[in-house]
Amino acid sequence: MDVKSTKPFRALIYNKDKIKDISTCVCPPYDVITDRDIYTKKNPYNAINLELPVSEPPLDEYTAAKNILDGWLKDKILIQDNKETVYVYEQDFEFNGSSFMRRGFVSLNRLDRHRILIHEATRAKAKKDRERLISTLKTYTSFVFGLYEDRENNIEDLLANSQRELIYDFDDENSIKNRFYRIKGKDYIENLCKLMEDKKIYIADGHHRLDVSYRLNLDYIPIYLTNMYAQGIVIWPYHRIIKFKKNRRFAYILDILNNFMEIDKIAMTDSTSITKAIDIIASEKKPAYALYSKDDTENIYIIKEKRPVVFKEDIHDVLKRLKVNILHSGILNNILDIEEEEISFTQDPLGFIESIKNGSIDLIALLPATTVEEVKDIADNSLYMPPKSTFFFPKILTGPIFYKFG
Repeated sequence: MDVKSTKPFRALIYNKDKIKDISTCVCPPYDVITDRDIYTKKNPYNAINLELPVSEPPLDEYTAAKNILDGWLKDKILIQDNKETVYVYEQDFEFNGSSFMRRGFVSLNRLDRHRILIHEATRAKAKKDRERLISTLKTYTSFVFGLYEDRENNIEDLLANSQRELIYDFDDENSIKNRFYRIKGKDYIENLCKLMEDKKIYIADGHHRLDVSYRLNLDYIPIYLTNMYAQGIVIWPYHRIIKFKKNRRFAYILDILNNFMEIDKIAMTDSTSITKAIDIIASEKKPAYALYSKDDTENIYIIKEKRPVVFKEDIHDVLKRLKVNILHSGILNNILDIEEEEISFTQDPLGFIESIKNGSIDLIALLPATTVEEVKDIADNSLYMPPKSTFFFPKILTGPIFYKFG
């Protein structure tokens, strides 16, 4: 029997006779939601009730979510799509003053550790949560996000030119335009699956959901897939926010770093100075970072590698070249002996300028974005990046389609 690596499926979708505005029913993935009430107020049938459920005593949150799902199915709020298909997902968005369109698709993919490659270690607490949710609902409310290599754009051309039917077209809360289509025509679907047959999948987001899928011994899971070399791939960095346990003078930190880094500075005049610093370090060929300290709020310090940074232990050459690892594991953890609990993360350093000025945090460490080539190198060598190394923007929404198994 021919076992396919990629194949179509019948998704659960919102019933358009019951739900007139799908934009009121979608939400981000669970791990970036800060206030679930925002979504419950939009619509009582918002996907947040399944993606990030709450307990309804005596029911725990997972059993409560199952009851909600069962009720939605019974009342035909959610219905199963008519035929097996592959779902095309397009997102139009703005970034740094430019317009982008990311086109991908959702299909079932056979679980295979040799084909599906990861770059991030998973955390026990998050795995336990997703395992209980997925196993209780027997449903994927949100999907693993994967990348494939296609420099010739054969798959993207097929997606763009296939016969397809529009399901949804809406703007989300971040003014991102989202379009979902069904591919119509068996030949298009078969050709797409053939093109994917020998391609590796590099996980961008959803490592915990993937790990849980192996633990549940599933054969296939839904994965959103897009071309890693497409114009619409945007990765944000997670900058480091540091609050010291004990007092450390910034002058002393600079003195230590001078052994490894060239140090320069630019004036901190307003928030645009942070943006300028990020642009400077992103344009450098050598590893470069920027530091903004409460001890000198008038300047941002640009540090650029002049000799290789040392690590606590011998590591793979790929990790020695990885810019986020040089900063996190090399400079912060080893050279400066900053502990993990002193470090937090943000995609928006501008929001912490006032915290620096009032002394509630000690240091902001800015870094350039990780590249898809770095993600690929790490995954190909079975290595792990430090925590919070990539933020693929935009996230894929929870709610337009679900996958129920078993």
